[in-house]
Amino acid sequence: MKIILPLIRTIALSLLFIYTINSQSTGNIRGTVTDSTTGEIIPYANVVVKGGKQGSSTNSSGYYFISSVPVGERIIIFSCIGYITREVSIIVKGGVINDLNLQLTKKAVDFSEVTIVGDRNARENETDLGLEKISIKDIELQPVGAELDIFRVIQNNPGVNTTGDATAKYYVRGGGSDQNLVLLNGATVYNPFHALGIFSVIDPETISSLEFYKGGFTPALGDRLSSILNIITRDGNKNFYQGTVQAGLLSGKVAAEGPIPGGSFLLTGRKSYYGDILKKYINEKETPFNFYDFSLKVNFSDPSIDQNSKFVAHTFLSSDQVVNNDPLLEDYHIKNNIIGAKWSKIWNGSPLVSDLNLSYSYYEASVEPNLSGSKPRENKVKDFTINADLAYIYDSKDQLLFGFQNKNITTQLKQKNQLNREIDYSVSKSALAAYINYKFFRWDDVGLDIGVRFNFLSMAEKRPFLFEPRVSLTWLINRLLIFKFAFGRYSQDMVALTNEDELISVFEPWIIVPEHVTAAEATHFIVGFTSWFTDKVVLEVEAYYKLMDNLLEVNDQKFTSVQFDFKNINGSSYGIESALKFDGSVFYSKISYALGWAEKYAKNLTYAPRYDVRHSINILAGINPGANWQFTANWVVASGMPFTPITGFFNKLMLDGNIPINILNNYEPEFLYDTKNSARLPYYHRLDLSITKKFSTAIADFTLGASVLNVYNRENIYYFDKKTGKRINQLPIFPAFFVKAEF
Repeated sequence: MKIILPLIRTIALSLLFIYTINSQSTGNIRGTVTDSTTGEIIPYANVVVKGGKQGSSTNSSGYYFISSVPVGERIIIFSCIGYITREVSIIVKGGVINDLNLQLTKKAVDFSEVTIVGDRNARENETDLGLEKISIKDIELQPVGAELDIFRVIQNNPGVNTTGDATAKYYVRGGGSDQNLVLLNGATVYNPFHALGIFSVIDPETISSLEFYKGGFTPALGDRLSSILNIITRDGNKNFYQGTVQAGLLSGKVAAEGPIPGGSFLLTGRKSYYGDILKKYINEKETPFNFYDFSLKVNFSDPSIDQNSKFVAHTFLSSDQVVNNDPLLEDYHIKNNIIGAKWSKIWNGSPLVSDLNLSYSYYEASVEPNLSGSKPRENKVKDFTINADLAYIYDSKDQLLFGFQNKNITTQLKQKNQLNREIDYSVSKSALAAYINYKFFRWDDVGLDIGVRFNFLSMAEKRPFLFEPRVSLTWLINRLLIFKFAFGRYSQDMVALTNEDELISVFEPWIIVPEHVTAAEATHFIVGFTSWFTDKVVLEVEAYYKLMDNLLEVNDQKFTSVQFDFKNINGSSYGIESALKFDGSVFYSKISYALGWAEKYAKNLTYAPRYDVRHSINILAGINPGANWQFTANWVVASGMPFTPITGFFNKLMLDGNIPINILNNYEPEFLYDTKNSARLPYYHRLDLSITKKFSTAIADFTLGASVLNVYNRENIYYFDKKTGKRINQLPIFPAFFVKAEF
């Protein structure tokens, strides 16, 4: 820290010194957009100059910057879904930065313009291919099962698949589940799932903005091959104290927020109380789930201490336990602990913004075998990360972004081998990366993003490359058609040891890539277009090709102790995705279709991973008839996933070193399998319906919701029990409800 803070200040002062206004005939406008009721920032609001081509959108921090605005009196239009549009007059002075902060007022009826489309981006040449911006309203549109869940929303995007109703784990464009990075206020969440993967640990009520990158992400982001989910939580109400109580079928939660001197706070907690509901998800099996999560965020700003600065401190705790109270069954314990701090600053007299983010993330998972016959296992991850990011905006509208990331990670994996000897695989490594990114926005019809990420120090001993170039292009062919392209190289030093043949994998330890294997890498090629038929109807199409090298796999051909436990294999995925969105004041819909292929290349074998889905269709539709009623329907269709069929079995003599007394009773059935994943399950489809009503009383504002999952009780197959041949189906018809009160 003694080096980082002076370095940031030196860079900032240097840029301030070289900042000159080329023309006194234009000026720049910047500021933040906030909610007039709560004082919280509003992300993704559009800010445009009336009658001109200049415009911008607020980022996840509610900040905007508009370059090269002609001097004189100008009208600035502020708009955002769910808020009343405002027009504000400002006298733009040439050669200086003009500050304009604004508050927007929410519309009286929340459901009158709930949308899944959003406004057209104020900067239509924005290089945002592969990026989905998701709001809390998008999450609320989904029918609620056991819990309202952000991952169920992500799975509705084309190119995102899951392996069944009993898991919220997702797979993006043919990549594994451990290739997805989840960030909470800049900190890594290593296990973002409750109840053995059925839903997310992140409470949707806490979310301010959610950015989901399906590929082609910028040089500022790394550490994973497939996707980035960047979650920013709310700051809390800055104007008055507020409380929320919510009860559902599975858990209850409370929240409190309000002002403090110079800022605000947000405190939330959620606790399970009725695990029997989850039996529907896991085929009526008795599984005593017990979980909780807790979060606290405090923000503070004081011009007398540091002008135009904001300080944030946050913590997040979650825990999951499965205690069976049966000595013949295993018990599981999983926890996440996160603590972090952030300093954001808008530099006076300069179009420079900086962020310094510190975070510590702790993950722990353990398996207690009891008398089940399995072996004890334990995994721990300690991750201390420093991120520094700076953004400089030129008069030409171009942007220069640069920064660095330093990680210090310790992983520990303890388990016992077949000889009952404890194996302790503990590693501590550091990583240092820097990036530079230049965005060309000087042309109205073209946006060009060129950058590179430098991996100066890697946690992996064998790394394929030092430089990771990234390129993204947006071309406005005309007002109605936008062409987009992206290319990038990515690498990953940490992996989770997963077995894709396990339907519900509980223990998936994270480790740093071992010394004898090479760190995984991927190359993304993406091309697409966006077509606006009207201001309410938009079609988005993307085609992608992803080449993956050095994927880590358990060495299933290991027969001697001198052979390695892991090996590298290669893979690839390719496909095309489309989404047609319509937004009206009463009716809205989103229809998406994806066609994709995923393959892995082991020695003398090419096969499709279990999460390879050839066809998928998702239709989301809703009606807002008024009076704060909302009706939503979601229909999903997907082709069957691959599996390895059984061709036969034989009786295998089991020898444990002792002379068997009765050799005839010492045989167990051993199965013979066909080629890996050479068969596919039948098609999957399901219809979910929901209804929501909001109303106010003198005591509180209430929200009532009810939903029915799998309305026509489709018997979607989950798997066949290989010992009995019995067919096991997924979630049957499942009604759910919730009630929420805001005080």
